[in-house]
This record gives sequence, C-alpha cells and structure tokens, in this order.
Amino acid sequence: MTDGKDALLAVSGLSYRYPSAARPAVDGVSFTVAAGEYVALLGANGSGKSTLARLVAGLLSPDSGSVSLSPAKEPFRVPVGMVFQSPGDQIVAESVELDIAFGPENLGLSRSDMESAVSSAIAQFGLDGLRASPTAALPTGRKQHLALASVDALSPAFLVLDEPTSMLGESARKSFLGYLDRLRDSGITILHITHDLDEAARADRAIALEDGRVAFDGEPEALLSLPAGDLVRLGLASAPEALPNPRRAAESAVSGEPALSCRDIAYGPLSGVSLDLYPGTVTAISGESGSGKTLLLELLAGLRTPDSGTVTASGGLSPRSRAALAVQESESSLFAEFVADDVAWGPKNAGLAGDSLRGRVRESMNLAGLPFEAFADRRTFSLSGGERRKAALAGIIAMDAPVVLLDEPFSALDARSRGQFSALILALKDAGKAVVFTATRDNERDIADRNIRLTAPAEPDTGRAARKEPDGPVDRELRALERLRAGEAGYRTESSSPVHRLTPLGKFVVFLSLAAVTLAAGSGPALWLLAALSPGLVLFARLPFGRFLKGLARVVPWLALLGLVQYLFFRDISYIIDFTLRFAALYGYLSAFVAVTSHTEIMYGIEDFFSPLRLLGVPVRDLSLVAGIVFRFIPLLYGEAARIATARLVRGGSAPSRRRGLIDAVGSAASLFVPLMLRTLTRSERLAEAIHARYYGTGKNSRFLLWKSGVAERILLIAAPVAAAIIIVLSRL
Repeated sequence: MTDGKDALLAVSGLSYRYPSAARPAVDGVSFTVAAGEYVALLGANGSGKSTLARLVAGLLSPDSGSVSLSPAKEPFRVPVGMVFQSPGDQIVAESVELDIAFGPENLGLSRSDMESAVSSAIAQFGLDGLRASPTAALPTGRKQHLALASVDALSPAFLVLDEPTSMLGESARKSFLGYLDRLRDSGITILHITHDLDEAARADRAIALEDGRVAFDGEPEALLSLPAGDLVRLGLASAPEALPNPRRAAESAVSGEPALSCRDIAYGPLSGVSLDLYPGTVTAISGESGSGKTLLLELLAGLRTPDSGTVTASGGLSPRSRAALAVQESESSLFAEFVADDVAWGPKNAGLAGDSLRGRVRESMNLAGLPFEAFADRRTFSLSGGERRKAALAGIIAMDAPVVLLDEPFSALDARSRGQFSALILALKDAGKAVVFTATRDNERDIADRNIRLTAPAEPDTGRAARKEPDGPVDRELRALERLRAGEAGYRTESSSPVHRLTPLGKFVVFLSLAAVTLAAGSGPALWLLAALSPGLVLFARLPFGRFLKGLARVVPWLALLGLVQYLFFRDISYIIDFTLRFAALYGYLSAFVAVTSHTEIMYGIEDFFSPLRLLGVPVRDLSLVAGIVFRFIPLLYGEAARIATARLVRGGSAPSRRRGLIDAVGSAASLFVPLMLRTLTRSERLAEAIHARYYGTGKNSRFLLWKSGVAERILLIAAPVAAAIIIVLSRL
C-alpha cells in the first residue's frame, strides 16, 4: 500500500458506532491513499462503506482513531468533495444552476470563475437544458447528475463517491466512468464506493470491508481472483443457487386476460404508451434518466392520472387495488419504528392478523434477503441504504398483490443481493404475479420475458407543465397527493414586470414595508385600502388569481374559527373585521412575494437588509442562510409528505373502506405525522451535512446572481418605508 509519509489521506484505527446500534459500523479501520491514486471501496450492504466515506469527508466525527487529509494545492480549490449515496440529500438550492453555484459562492470565487465552473459542470453532466429548472422536479437520475455536477464545480483534490452510478443508465454510466478516467489523468485522488467488479477493475487499488473492518486491501486483479466463496461472503458475487436459470427466466405463459393494461397513455415525457401485463410474466422497463420509467410505474399503480389514455385492471377493479409499487426512494417507504412492524403494515390494513400475519411477514422478509430472526426487531432508521431497499421490497411482497411494480429494485444492492432479487422476481412470476421492474443496467433485464425501452424526449421535462387534477369523490386521496407534489415543485412566476426586476434588497424592503403598514395601521379607510391593494399586487406579480383564491379559501375556515374565538373574548365585531382585513392583505402580499422571489434571493435580501449589524458582530450571513433554509424546507416537507402518502396509498393505508371511525382516523393521521416528523429530522441533518460539505462557513463568500439597482429603485428603497410610516401615523391620528 502507500507510504504514510507520502499519503494524501491517512486513516488510523478509525471506529464509529451509531447510537443504539449493536456493533460499530466502522471498527478499527486503517489505510492510506496516495495523491493521484484511484481506490475502489467495496463490500456487502451494511459493511460500513458509506459510514467510512462520511468519516473521511469530515461529515461524522469518529469515536476513536483519526483521519488526516492533506490541504489542497493548486490547481485544486478544496481538499475533499463528496457525492452522497442519496442524491436528493445533497441538493441545497431551488434551481440547477444555483445548486451548482452554492459551493463556489462559499469559496468566494469571482463572478467569472463561478460562471466558468457552473457552465463546465452543467455541460459535463448533460444538464444544459435544465439550467433554470426547479431541483424538486428532477427525476432521481437527473438528481444524481446534479449531485455530481455540484461537487465537480468545487474542483476537489480528493473525490469521495458513494455509489455514484447506482441510478444512472448504461449510456450515462459509461460517460461518467470516462469522466473518472479523465479526473485520474489530471491528478485527482478518487475513493469510489461501488458494488460492481467491472468498475472496481478500473481502479489502481481495491479495499473491501466486512462488518466494518478491512477484509482485503490490494490490487483489483487479486480481489477478482479470490475464491468464489470469499467473493460471495463479501457481497461481490452471487451464490450459485441464487442465480436464475436463463432458460427458465425466458419462459413465459401468457394466457387469459391481462391483470393490468394501459392504452395510449400520455404524461410528461411519456406519449402513446400501451402494454398488457399478464399473470406469470416479468416485464423490464429501461431508458435513460428523464424517459419516464418511474412515472409509468406510478401510472400503472394508479398513483397518477394520465393526461390522456387509460389504465384498467382485470375484473373492473381500480389499478390501485390490483398493483403494489415499491418506490425508488426506499427511506420514504418505511414509517414504522421496527422492520417487522413496517413489513406488516400493508397486510394488516388488508385485514390479516395473528399467526397468518406473522407468517406472511416472516416469508416476505426472508424472500427479500432480510432474515426474519436477525432483522425483525431492528429499527428501520438504523438500516443501511441497501437494507432499507430490501425492507421496502419486503413490505410490497407482503401485500400479495396480483401485479408487483418494482422501481429500480437492484439499485444500491450488492452482487449477492442482486442475485437474490433476481431469484425473488422469478419466484413471484412462478406464483402467478405480473412483475414489472425498471432497470438501468443491461444485465438486469436478462430475467425478463419482455423488455420495453423508453426514449427520453429531445426537450427535457422541467416539471413546470400543468397537471390534471384527479376527478371524482373516490380519488380524494389522489387529489391530496397531487397537491403535495405541487407544493414540492413550488410556484414562482417568471416575468419582466418591475416587481420581478427589483433587486433582492428592493423586494425585501417593499414587501416588509407593506407588511409593517398592514399590521400597524389603524382601523378605517387605510386598512380597507391596503386590503384592496393586495389582490392588485398578486396580479402584478403574475400569480394566477384562481390559484391565489384557492389558497386563501383553504385558510378561511381557520380564519373564521379565530374570528369566532376573538368575538367570544372581545364582543366587538369591528375588531373581527379589522383582523380579517389584515390577514387577507398579508396573505396577498406574502403570496406575491413568494411568487417573485427565489429562496436564494430571500437569503440575499435579508443579508443586505441586516448588513449594518455586522458592525456589531452579528453573524448576518448565518442568519440569512437560516431564513433561506426555512423557505427551502417548505417544499422539502411537501415532498416528504408526498412520498409517505404514496407509500400509504400503495399499502392500503388511506383506502376509504378502512376508515371506521374517529379513532381510526386519528390513527391514520398519526401514521403520516410521525414518519413525517422523523423524516423531517433526518432531512434537516442531511441538509446541514450538504451545506457543510459545500464549504459553507469558510469566511469567504460571493454571489452567483448579480443585480444592478438604478436610480428609481434607490428612491423606492427610501420612499417605501417612509410612506409606510406616514400611513401608519395618519391612520392612527
């Protein structure tokens, strides 16, 4: 291995145990990495690879041992950059270009250097058509491209990659591996976590972990030549008995009516898609990121309503009652504390109980590769990424649905587990299920009877297209789900109106002045005038008035309740009128402000507004970042709620027939609220890590977005608060 004196990275006796875990995730690990060396890090799911990567990147503090990393030298900007295992956890800004620019901003780069870094990263990872797209609307594969681009823009000397190709299609994967080769040629040091031996073979050196300890450290060729049993034990090969028989995998028995059919469906990038799913068959769906693989599964599962075309199930039943979908982001599918309880959630909703329920859970967990005896009482949040994927699939298998839809079931799994899942899919086929799964690798499709390849549209879907809201009383859950998805995507108007052209400071001063005068103005004509101006500002901000009225209508019942409470205390109807006018005006002003101001602009505006406080030692930039995160977290909460609601729908948690009274309704709401709070805490931690990983707090900062304020705006900055003060005084007189 490497002489420690010449090492870029030196790891010595490193150990880390997660709270309440039975054993350390990393246990006494030591190794060194030389400058310019390309190291592949391998191991089975749960062997400690991701934890070790986070320790190396400085995102976790070890319980014992040390990590020593040499400082970056020219031409590199930072010592280490890390790409997380889950790309959604790495996104910190609301648009593609702003997310990529966040790191260079924290390094204090000049505007020209930032533009060069952002443009280069966008071109490198094929994000040209998505530069201004909202990050929340990106498919998972595109989010992985964005995560890679955001780290590339930092220009790190040492690159830590946690399974960066797990969600990339074959074409994108080949392109990325070529990119790594070019980085190595340029002198960048690479630690590449992977489950693929063909990727590991490209490295200079391979390290394999087993139960948190180094089990192998040497040349990739030596790793590949280990006995078959050792490779299986390390999760780098499938046991012979787990490998599917190619001849049997190709057999299919298509007879009778299809369990599920779709005809000429169109939605987003999908257009004119038709297919029939028969019992006892396996269908693989492939395509590059953005081609609509996940959307197609959600349409088949009845979780989205197509813009055109139909999805029908056998027996005249709804698709949702016939199909069970294992979603791609497995974390959001787990909302019980213990694994066995989570797997039992769906069949329990379907009425299964007692020994039958326990037997179903045991069988499903064993089939999914999570032995019941070892994992039944494990806490879901303590599972590794691959183990979470297995737990999510076990919960879907336990539903015993006629149609099983699996979104990227092989992603984040080691070779041993991939072999087990191939055998599992064939076992579901033998049981008469119609199985559909999406795949990113060519060899994953070998077990399918039929392969369908989707083509990504020439123009990428930016997520801004209007979607049809489901109709009919039976689809109230879907309407709620669509509202959550819309909240995740957010809504910001694009226009060249004067209010849009204001600088962040200008927007902040104007809207703060309006809010101040609305709250402080006395009763009478001034208050009525402010309430009347509010809808006008909404229209001026190009916010659809119908959208504004719908939002206002949702809070009217709460407003009426507050008014009633105040009347009971004060017995003054004029007080209630004043309260209602102030609230309606503030709601309009806030709606307009959010429609014309991005999260980044909010952060900039607050920083500029409070910049004089720097003279008193107040950390103004930190305060502005907190405010920006608050606004950023609102769509994140919508997204988490949407994913949890999706998992509940798939597993029968919101079916109208299941609601039998107030206690059941409260229990149903709690089953959404508790996991949402847990996921919120997890996302908060991940967001903090993502901000830290982009070198926030270095003491330097610059801005990617620049505005020039003219004479008119400078006058407005003075006139707005002065006018607000005059109105307040006159209304009080």
